[in-house]
Amino acid sequence: MTTIALVRHGETDWNLRRRLQGRADIPLNETGVEQARVLAGSFSPEDWSFVLSSPLSRASATALEISAGAGIPFAGTVDDLIERSFGQADGATADDISAKWADRVFPDAEPVEDVRRRGARVVDELVDRHPGNLILVSHGAFIRATVFALTGEDIGGIANATMVLLSRTDAGGWESLPAVVTVAG
Repeated sequence: MTTIALVRHGETDWNLRRRLQGRADIPLNETGVEQARVLAGSFSPEDWSFVLSSPLSRASATALEISAGAGIPFAGTVDDLIERSFGQADGATADDISAKWADRVFPDAEPVEDVRRRGARVVDELVDRHPGNLILVSHGAFIRATVFALTGEDIGGIANATMVLLSRTDAGGWESLPAVVTVAG
């Protein structure tokens, strides 16, 4: 049985300011670095083959902290693990969104269905390419869309430094494992 851990990156200053990051490359803040270090303690090198991440620095820095702290090899970044583009809403505050896009339909945004297809495809490709259990460090909207695409479950919003575990079934599908770990900041 193959298991994947979909991990949301640690906290950034934009998370604190409730700004929609999307594909903006915002670094971890000190709390985010510490969250990643704490999260590393959730992983044993005997159970996990590799850590991979989105190319955005907040995800790759989280992945590198997990790799170093847990002694699990970092296998690099994967472009398709990147966050959803929110188009014109990238960088918008919660107040901006309420005022301009109360319906949460963002001009020029990557459609959620496209994110779901991308997430399911990249997870299956990575599992086929890398034997063993994988830690995939990514972003909230990407993880939510990917879990829905693979399992049909809507997990809602996902906090920083949160891990969702999925296992591949004998039939080749995916199911959620009961453990969801959140690291308090």
